[in-house]
Amino acid sequence: MRKKYAGYIFPSMLSFLLTGVYSIVDGIFVGRAMGDPGLAAINIAWPLVALIISLGTGIGMGAAVVVSLNRGAGNEKKAIRTEGNAFFLLLFSSVLLTLILYFFGEPMLELLGAKGELLPLAVTYLHYILLGGIVQVFASGLVPLMRNHGASFYAMCSMALGCISNILLDYYFVIVLRLELRGAALATVFGQVLTLLLGIAFYLRKKNRLPLAALRPDKDTIRSILRVAVSPFGLTYLPSITIIFMNLQALRYGGEEAVSAYAVLAYIISFMELLVQGIGDGSQPLLSLSQGSNDKKSLKAYARWTFFLGISFGVAGAVIFYLVRNILPIFYGTSALAAEYIIHATPAFSLVMALYGFTKPVVSYLYATHRVLRSNLLVYGEIILTLVFILVLPFFLGLDGVWYTIPAVQVVLAVSGLILISPLDKNSTVPSSY
Repeated sequence: MRKKYAGYIFPSMLSFLLTGVYSIVDGIFVGRAMGDPGLAAINIAWPLVALIISLGTGIGMGAAVVVSLNRGAGNEKKAIRTEGNAFFLLLFSSVLLTLILYFFGEPMLELLGAKGELLPLAVTYLHYILLGGIVQVFASGLVPLMRNHGASFYAMCSMALGCISNILLDYYFVIVLRLELRGAALATVFGQVLTLLLGIAFYLRKKNRLPLAALRPDKDTIRSILRVAVSPFGLTYLPSITIIFMNLQALRYGGEEAVSAYAVLAYIISFMELLVQGIGDGSQPLLSLSQGSNDKKSLKAYARWTFFLGISFGVAGAVIFYLVRNILPIFYGTSALAAEYIIHATPAFSLVMALYGFTKPVVSYLYATHRVLRSNLLVYGEIILTLVFILVLPFFLGLDGVWYTIPAVQVVLAVSGLILISPLDKNSTVPSSY
Protein backbone atom coordinates (compact mmCIF):
# COMPACT_ATOMS: atom_id res chain seq x y z
CA MET A 1 0.00 0.00 0.00
CA ARG A 2 2.77 2.41 0.85
CA LYS A 3 4.46 1.88 -2.51
CA LYS A 4 1.19 2.38 -4.34
CA TYR A 5 0.47 5.53 -2.34
CA ALA A 6 3.92 6.93 -3.04
CA GLY A 7 3.45 6.22 -6.75
CA TYR A 8 0.45 8.55 -6.77
CA ILE A 9 1.41 11.17 -4.23
CA PHE A 10 5.00 12.11 -5.05
CA PRO A 11 4.54 12.77 -8.79
CA SER A 12 1.56 14.97 -7.88
CA MET A 13 3.57 16.78 -5.21
CA LEU A 14 6.46 17.37 -7.61
CA SER A 15 4.08 18.72 -10.23
CA PHE A 16 2.55 21.26 -7.88
CA LEU A 17 5.93 21.99 -6.32
CA LEU A 18 7.23 23.01 -9.73
CA THR A 19 4.10 25.08 -10.32
CA GLY A 20 4.76 26.83 -7.01
CA VAL A 21 8.35 27.50 -8.01
CA TYR A 22 7.09 28.96 -11.26
CA SER A 23 4.67 31.29 -9.47
CA ILE A 24 7.51 32.61 -7.32
CA VAL A 25 9.92 33.03 -10.25
CA ASP A 26 7.22 34.70 -12.35
CA GLY A 27 6.84 37.38 -9.70
CA ILE A 28 10.59 37.84 -9.47
CA PHE A 29 10.89 38.50 -13.22
CA VAL A 30 7.96 40.95 -13.28
CA GLY A 31 9.13 42.67 -10.09
CA ARG A 32 12.65 43.18 -11.42
CA ALA A 33 11.39 44.40 -14.79
CA MET A 34 8.61 46.71 -13.59
CA GLY A 35 8.82 47.12 -9.81
CA ASP A 36 5.77 47.71 -7.61
CA PRO A 37 3.33 48.65 -10.46
CA GLY A 38 3.91 45.35 -12.29
CA LEU A 39 3.47 43.25 -9.15
CA ALA A 40 0.35 45.18 -8.14
CA ALA A 41 -1.20 44.93 -11.64
CA ILE A 42 -0.77 41.14 -11.81
CA ASN A 43 -2.12 40.74 -8.28
CA ILE A 44 -5.24 42.76 -9.12
CA ALA A 45 -5.80 40.89 -12.41
CA TRP A 46 -5.09 37.47 -10.93
CA PRO A 47 -8.61 36.77 -9.55
CA LEU A 48 -9.95 36.89 -13.13
CA VAL A 49 -7.05 34.92 -14.59
CA ALA A 50 -7.38 32.29 -11.86
CA LEU A 51 -10.98 31.63 -12.92
CA ILE A 52 -9.59 29.95 -16.03
CA ILE A 53 -7.33 27.51 -14.20
CA SER A 54 -9.81 26.91 -11.38
CA LEU A 55 -12.61 26.11 -13.83
CA GLY A 56 -10.54 23.42 -15.53
CA THR A 57 -9.29 22.00 -12.23
CA GLY A 58 -12.78 21.91 -10.74
CA ILE A 59 -14.32 20.06 -13.69
CA GLY A 60 -11.35 17.71 -14.09
CA MET A 61 -11.16 16.86 -10.39
CA GLY A 62 -14.94 16.58 -10.04
CA ALA A 63 -15.06 14.13 -12.94
CA ALA A 64 -12.04 12.22 -11.59
CA VAL A 65 -13.76 11.67 -8.24
CA VAL A 66 -16.98 10.43 -9.85
CA VAL A 67 -15.04 8.18 -12.25
CA SER A 68 -13.07 6.60 -9.38
CA LEU A 69 -16.16 6.12 -7.22
CA ASN A 70 -17.98 4.35 -10.04
CA ARG A 71 -14.93 2.31 -10.98
CA GLY A 72 -14.47 1.26 -7.36
CA ALA A 73 -18.14 0.22 -7.25
CA GLY A 74 -17.63 -1.83 -10.45
CA ASN A 75 -19.67 0.45 -12.75
CA GLU A 76 -17.25 0.89 -15.66
CA LYS A 77 -19.93 2.10 -18.08
CA LYS A 78 -20.79 5.09 -15.86
CA ALA A 79 -17.10 5.79 -15.34
CA ILE A 80 -16.44 6.05 -19.09
CA ARG A 81 -19.51 8.22 -19.67
CA THR A 82 -18.42 10.55 -16.86
CA GLU A 83 -14.96 11.01 -18.35
CA GLY A 84 -16.42 11.74 -21.79
CA ASN A 85 -18.86 14.29 -20.39
CA ALA A 86 -15.95 16.01 -18.65
CA PHE A 87 -14.52 16.79 -22.11
CA PHE A 88 -17.83 18.35 -23.16
CA LEU A 89 -17.93 20.48 -20.00
CA LEU A 90 -14.33 21.63 -20.45
CA LEU A 91 -15.01 22.80 -24.01
CA PHE A 92 -18.34 24.50 -23.32
CA SER A 93 -17.25 26.27 -20.13
CA SER A 94 -13.89 27.43 -21.53
CA VAL A 95 -15.49 29.13 -24.53
CA LEU A 96 -18.13 30.79 -22.36
CA LEU A 97 -15.66 32.05 -19.76
CA THR A 98 -13.21 33.39 -22.36
CA LEU A 99 -15.97 35.43 -24.01
CA ILE A 100 -17.21 36.82 -20.69
CA LEU A 101 -13.74 37.89 -19.55
CA TYR A 102 -12.87 39.41 -22.92
CA PHE A 103 -15.94 41.63 -23.12
CA PHE A 104 -16.39 42.44 -19.43
CA GLY A 105 -12.84 42.12 -18.10
CA GLU A 106 -12.00 45.83 -17.97
CA PRO A 107 -14.97 46.93 -15.83
CA MET A 108 -14.34 43.91 -13.60
CA LEU A 109 -10.74 45.01 -13.11
CA GLU A 110 -11.93 48.49 -12.15
CA LEU A 111 -14.17 46.93 -9.50
CA LEU A 112 -11.17 44.97 -8.24
CA GLY A 113 -9.24 48.19 -7.62
CA ALA A 114 -7.31 48.73 -10.87
CA LYS A 115 -7.10 52.52 -11.21
CA GLY A 116 -4.75 55.02 -12.79
CA GLU A 117 -1.64 53.40 -14.26
CA LEU A 118 -2.60 49.98 -12.89
CA LEU A 119 -5.74 49.63 -15.06
CA PRO A 120 -4.06 49.51 -18.52
CA LEU A 121 -1.36 47.21 -17.13
CA ALA A 122 -3.93 44.79 -15.68
CA VAL A 123 -6.06 44.88 -18.86
CA THR A 124 -3.02 44.09 -21.02
CA TYR A 125 -2.09 41.11 -18.86
CA LEU A 126 -5.66 39.76 -18.89
CA HIS A 127 -6.15 40.12 -22.66
CA TYR A 128 -2.94 38.32 -23.49
CA ILE A 129 -3.82 35.51 -21.06
CA LEU A 130 -7.18 35.13 -22.81
CA LEU A 131 -5.41 34.29 -26.07
CA GLY A 132 -4.99 30.84 -24.56
CA GLY A 133 -8.07 30.72 -22.33
CA ILE A 134 -9.53 27.57 -23.87
CA VAL A 135 -6.12 25.89 -23.87
CA GLN A 136 -5.60 26.61 -20.16
CA VAL A 137 -9.00 25.25 -19.11
CA PHE A 138 -8.36 22.01 -20.98
CA ALA A 139 -4.76 21.68 -19.80
CA SER A 140 -5.68 22.08 -16.13
CA GLY A 141 -8.72 19.79 -16.50
CA LEU A 142 -6.92 16.90 -18.19
CA VAL A 143 -4.21 16.55 -15.53
CA PRO A 144 -6.46 15.06 -12.78
CA LEU A 145 -8.15 12.83 -15.35
CA MET A 146 -4.80 11.44 -16.50
CA ARG A 147 -3.75 10.92 -12.89
CA ASN A 148 -6.98 9.01 -12.40
CA HIS A 149 -5.81 6.46 -14.99
CA GLY A 150 -2.82 5.69 -12.78
CA ALA A 151 -0.62 7.85 -15.01
CA SER A 152 0.63 10.07 -12.16
CA PHE A 153 4.15 10.23 -13.58
CA TYR A 154 2.90 11.16 -17.05
CA ALA A 155 0.61 13.84 -15.56
CA MET A 156 3.60 15.16 -13.62
CA CYS A 157 5.69 15.33 -16.80
CA SER A 158 2.96 17.25 -18.64
CA MET A 159 2.73 19.81 -15.84
CA ALA A 160 6.50 19.94 -15.44
CA LEU A 161 7.07 20.60 -19.13
CA GLY A 162 4.59 23.47 -19.01
CA CYS A 163 6.10 24.98 -15.87
CA ILE A 164 9.72 24.73 -17.01
CA SER A 165 8.88 26.30 -20.37
CA ASN A 166 7.01 29.05 -18.49
CA ILE A 167 10.10 29.89 -16.48
CA LEU A 168 12.41 29.91 -19.51
CA LEU A 169 9.99 31.94 -21.63
CA ASP A 170 9.39 34.34 -18.74
CA TYR A 171 13.07 35.17 -18.70
CA TYR A 172 13.22 35.53 -22.47
CA PHE A 173 10.00 37.51 -22.96
CA VAL A 174 10.10 39.68 -19.83
CA ILE A 175 13.82 40.30 -19.32
CA VAL A 176 15.43 39.85 -22.76
CA LEU A 177 12.67 41.12 -25.07
CA ARG A 178 11.32 43.52 -22.41
CA LEU A 179 7.69 42.65 -23.16
CA GLU A 180 6.87 43.13 -19.47
CA LEU A 181 3.33 41.92 -18.61
CA ARG A 182 2.64 40.84 -22.20
CA GLY A 183 5.66 38.59 -21.98
CA ALA A 184 4.58 37.09 -18.65
CA ALA A 185 1.13 36.30 -20.04
CA LEU A 186 2.45 34.79 -23.28
CA ALA A 187 4.90 32.62 -21.35
CA THR A 188 1.98 31.23 -19.34
CA VAL A 189 -0.08 30.52 -22.47
CA PHE A 190 2.75 28.75 -24.34
CA GLY A 191 3.54 26.65 -21.28
CA GLN A 192 -0.08 25.50 -21.07
CA VAL A 193 -0.05 24.63 -24.78
CA LEU A 194 2.72 22.11 -24.12
CA THR A 195 0.78 20.60 -21.20
CA LEU A 196 -2.31 20.29 -23.39
CA LEU A 197 -0.38 18.63 -26.23
CA LEU A 198 0.82 15.91 -23.87
CA GLY A 199 -2.75 15.50 -22.61
CA ILE A 200 -4.04 15.06 -26.16
CA ALA A 201 -1.28 12.55 -26.89
CA PHE A 202 -2.36 10.58 -23.79
CA TYR A 203 -5.94 10.26 -24.97
CA LEU A 204 -4.90 9.35 -28.51
CA ARG A 205 -3.39 6.12 -27.21
CA LYS A 206 -5.60 3.17 -28.00
CA LYS A 207 -6.04 2.07 -24.36
CA ASN A 208 -7.08 5.58 -23.26
CA ARG A 209 -9.38 6.52 -26.14
CA LEU A 210 -12.95 7.35 -25.26
CA PRO A 211 -15.87 6.23 -27.46
CA LEU A 212 -17.63 9.12 -29.20
CA ALA A 213 -20.87 8.13 -27.48
CA ALA A 214 -19.29 8.99 -24.12
CA LEU A 215 -18.82 12.61 -25.25
CA ARG A 216 -22.55 13.07 -25.77
CA PRO A 217 -23.80 15.29 -22.90
CA ASP A 218 -25.95 13.49 -20.35
CA LYS A 219 -27.89 15.60 -17.87
CA ASP A 220 -27.52 13.29 -14.88
CA THR A 221 -23.82 12.70 -15.52
CA ILE A 222 -23.10 16.41 -15.85
CA ARG A 223 -24.99 17.06 -12.65
CA SER A 224 -22.94 14.46 -10.78
CA ILE A 225 -19.69 16.00 -12.05
CA LEU A 226 -20.70 19.55 -11.15
CA ARG A 227 -21.92 18.49 -7.71
CA VAL A 228 -18.41 17.36 -6.79
CA ALA A 229 -16.62 20.00 -8.90
CA VAL A 230 -17.96 22.80 -6.72
CA SER A 231 -15.49 21.91 -3.95
CA PRO A 232 -12.22 21.56 -5.93
CA PHE A 233 -13.16 24.65 -7.93
CA GLY A 234 -13.65 26.61 -4.72
CA LEU A 235 -10.50 25.16 -3.16
CA THR A 236 -8.47 26.27 -6.18
CA TYR A 237 -10.16 29.62 -6.69
CA LEU A 238 -10.61 30.72 -3.07
CA PRO A 239 -7.14 32.28 -2.79
CA SER A 240 -8.11 34.58 -5.65
CA ILE A 241 -11.26 35.71 -3.84
CA THR A 242 -9.06 36.38 -0.84
CA ILE A 243 -6.71 38.39 -3.06
CA ILE A 244 -9.62 40.62 -4.13
CA PHE A 245 -10.53 41.58 -0.56
CA MET A 246 -6.93 41.82 0.56
CA ASN A 247 -5.95 44.06 -2.36
CA LEU A 248 -8.81 46.47 -1.76
CA GLN A 249 -8.09 46.80 1.97
CA ALA A 250 -4.31 46.89 1.50
CA LEU A 251 -4.80 49.70 -1.04
CA ARG A 252 -7.05 51.56 1.37
CA TYR A 253 -4.84 51.25 4.46
CA GLY A 254 -1.35 51.12 2.95
CA GLY A 255 -1.44 52.29 -0.68
CA GLU A 256 0.23 50.74 -3.73
CA GLU A 257 3.26 49.65 -1.69
CA ALA A 258 1.01 47.54 0.59
CA VAL A 259 -0.57 45.89 -2.48
CA SER A 260 2.90 45.14 -3.83
CA ALA A 261 3.95 43.69 -0.46
CA TYR A 262 0.87 41.49 -0.37
CA ALA A 263 1.63 40.33 -3.93
CA VAL A 264 4.97 38.97 -2.72
CA LEU A 265 3.43 37.39 0.38
CA ALA A 266 0.69 35.83 -1.77
CA TYR A 267 3.29 34.37 -4.13
CA ILE A 268 5.06 32.69 -1.21
CA ILE A 269 2.01 31.22 0.56
CA SER A 270 0.61 30.07 -2.80
CA PHE A 271 3.71 27.91 -3.07
CA MET A 272 2.71 26.03 0.09
CA GLU A 273 -0.93 25.95 -0.96
CA LEU A 274 0.01 24.33 -4.26
CA LEU A 275 2.26 21.82 -2.51
CA VAL A 276 -0.44 20.61 -0.11
CA GLN A 277 -2.95 20.64 -2.98
CA GLY A 278 -0.57 18.28 -4.74
CA ILE A 279 -0.78 15.98 -1.72
CA GLY A 280 -4.58 16.11 -1.71
CA ASP A 281 -4.97 15.71 -5.47
CA GLY A 282 -2.41 12.91 -5.58
CA SER A 283 -4.26 10.90 -2.93
CA GLN A 284 -7.69 11.49 -4.53
CA PRO A 285 -7.79 8.46 -6.87
CA LEU A 286 -6.87 6.08 -4.04
CA LEU A 287 -9.27 7.69 -1.55
CA SER A 288 -12.14 7.65 -4.05
CA LEU A 289 -11.49 4.06 -5.12
CA SER A 290 -11.36 2.94 -1.48
CA GLN A 291 -14.59 4.77 -0.74
CA GLY A 292 -16.29 3.38 -3.84
CA SER A 293 -15.32 -0.21 -2.93
CA ASN A 294 -16.07 0.37 0.79
CA ASP A 295 -12.49 -0.58 1.74
CA LYS A 296 -12.36 1.13 5.15
CA LYS A 297 -8.91 -0.14 6.08
CA SER A 298 -7.24 1.33 2.99
CA LEU A 299 -9.25 4.53 3.30
CA LYS A 300 -8.02 5.14 6.86
CA ALA A 301 -4.41 4.41 5.92
CA TYR A 302 -4.41 6.73 2.90
CA ALA A 303 -6.11 9.47 4.92
CA ARG A 304 -3.62 9.18 7.78
CA TRP A 305 -0.63 9.43 5.43
CA THR A 306 -2.17 12.38 3.59
CA PHE A 307 -2.67 14.39 6.77
CA PHE A 308 0.78 13.53 8.08
CA LEU A 309 2.46 14.73 4.88
CA GLY A 310 0.38 17.90 4.69
CA ILE A 311 1.04 18.95 8.29
CA SER A 312 4.74 18.12 8.06
CA PHE A 313 5.30 20.19 4.93
CA GLY A 314 3.15 23.02 6.28
CA VAL A 315 5.19 23.37 9.47
CA ALA A 316 8.53 23.05 7.64
CA GLY A 317 7.48 25.67 5.09
CA ALA A 318 6.41 28.08 7.82
CA VAL A 319 9.79 27.85 9.54
CA ILE A 320 11.72 28.40 6.31
CA PHE A 321 9.47 31.31 5.30
CA TYR A 322 10.14 33.06 8.60
CA LEU A 323 13.89 32.53 8.42
CA VAL A 324 14.25 34.04 4.91
CA ARG A 325 11.88 36.98 5.46
CA ASN A 326 14.62 39.61 5.21
CA ILE A 327 15.86 38.56 1.76
CA LEU A 328 12.49 38.18 0.02
CA PRO A 329 12.13 41.88 -0.89
CA ILE A 330 15.57 41.84 -2.54
CA PHE A 331 14.59 39.03 -4.90
CA TYR A 332 11.32 40.71 -5.86
CA GLY A 333 12.78 44.19 -6.34
CA THR A 334 10.22 45.93 -4.12
CA SER A 335 10.45 49.46 -2.80
CA ALA A 336 11.84 50.11 0.69
CA LEU A 337 8.38 50.68 2.17
CA ALA A 338 6.98 47.50 0.59
CA ALA A 339 9.98 45.62 1.99
CA GLU A 340 9.15 46.86 5.50
CA TYR A 341 5.57 45.65 5.09
CA ILE A 342 6.75 42.20 3.93
CA ILE A 343 9.13 41.69 6.85
CA HIS A 344 6.53 42.92 9.35
CA ALA A 345 3.76 40.66 8.02
CA THR A 346 5.84 37.48 7.57
CA PRO A 347 5.11 35.98 11.05
CA ALA A 348 1.37 36.14 10.36
CA PHE A 349 1.75 34.53 6.93
CA SER A 350 4.10 31.87 8.32
CA LEU A 351 1.22 30.77 10.55
CA VAL A 352 -0.97 30.59 7.43
CA MET A 353 1.52 28.23 5.75
CA ALA A 354 1.54 25.93 8.78
CA LEU A 355 -2.26 25.78 8.95
CA TYR A 356 -2.60 25.17 5.20
CA GLY A 357 -0.89 21.83 5.82
CA PHE A 358 -4.04 20.68 7.61
CA THR A 359 -6.98 22.70 6.28
CA LYS A 360 -6.39 22.06 2.57
CA PRO A 361 -5.95 18.25 2.83
CA VAL A 362 -9.13 18.11 4.93
CA VAL A 363 -11.14 19.64 2.09
CA SER A 364 -9.52 17.33 -0.48
CA TYR A 365 -10.27 14.29 1.69
CA LEU A 366 -13.91 15.25 2.10
CA TYR A 367 -14.72 15.73 -1.58
CA ALA A 368 -12.60 12.71 -2.63
CA THR A 369 -14.78 10.53 -0.37
CA HIS A 370 -17.99 12.15 -1.70
CA ARG A 371 -18.76 14.15 1.44
CA VAL A 372 -19.60 17.12 -0.72
CA LEU A 373 -21.66 19.09 1.80
CA ARG A 374 -18.89 19.05 4.41
CA SER A 375 -16.21 20.04 1.92
CA ASN A 376 -18.40 22.86 0.62
CA LEU A 377 -18.93 24.12 4.17
CA LEU A 378 -15.19 24.54 4.60
CA VAL A 379 -14.51 25.92 1.11
CA TYR A 380 -17.27 28.49 0.95
CA GLY A 381 -17.26 29.14 4.67
CA GLU A 382 -13.71 30.36 4.14
CA ILE A 383 -14.97 32.99 1.72
CA ILE A 384 -17.56 34.24 4.22
CA LEU A 385 -15.04 34.30 7.05
CA THR A 386 -12.53 36.17 4.91
CA LEU A 387 -15.10 38.82 4.04
CA VAL A 388 -16.05 39.28 7.69
CA PHE A 389 -12.50 39.45 9.05
CA ILE A 390 -11.13 41.69 6.27
CA LEU A 391 -13.86 44.24 7.01
CA VAL A 392 -13.69 44.05 10.80
CA LEU A 393 -10.01 43.61 11.71
CA PRO A 394 -8.60 46.58 9.70
CA PHE A 395 -11.28 48.81 11.22
CA PHE A 396 -9.67 48.25 14.64
CA LEU A 397 -6.05 47.41 13.73
CA GLY A 398 -5.46 49.35 10.48
CA LEU A 399 -3.03 47.67 8.07
CA ASP A 400 -2.14 45.05 10.71
CA GLY A 401 -5.76 43.94 10.53
CA VAL A 402 -5.25 43.21 6.83
CA TRP A 403 -2.17 41.10 7.54
CA TYR A 404 -3.89 39.09 10.29
CA THR A 405 -7.08 38.37 8.34
CA ILE A 406 -5.92 35.17 6.63
CA PRO A 407 -4.31 33.70 9.79
CA ALA A 408 -7.53 34.32 11.73
CA VAL A 409 -9.58 32.61 9.02
CA GLN A 410 -7.26 29.59 8.92
CA VAL A 411 -7.43 29.14 12.70
CA VAL A 412 -11.23 28.95 12.53
CA LEU A 413 -11.07 26.55 9.58
CA ALA A 414 -8.59 24.28 11.36
CA VAL A 415 -10.93 23.94 14.33
CA SER A 416 -13.91 23.40 12.01
CA GLY A 417 -11.97 20.80 10.02
CA LEU A 418 -11.26 18.79 13.17
CA ILE A 419 -14.96 18.80 13.98
CA LEU A 420 -16.04 17.78 10.47
CA ILE A 421 -13.66 14.84 10.11
CA SER A 422 -13.99 13.49 13.66
CA PRO A 423 -17.19 11.47 13.08
CA LEU A 424 -16.13 10.07 9.68
CA ASP A 425 -15.71 6.53 10.99
CA LYS A 426 -19.37 6.45 12.00
CA ASN A 427 -20.53 7.73 8.60
CA SER A 428 -18.46 5.67 6.19
CA THR A 429 -21.37 4.24 4.24
CA VAL A 430 -21.02 4.44 0.48
CA PRO A 431 -23.73 6.10 -1.63
CA SER A 432 -25.46 3.64 -3.94
CA SER A 433 -25.10 5.91 -6.97
CA TYR A 434 -22.89 8.73 -8.14
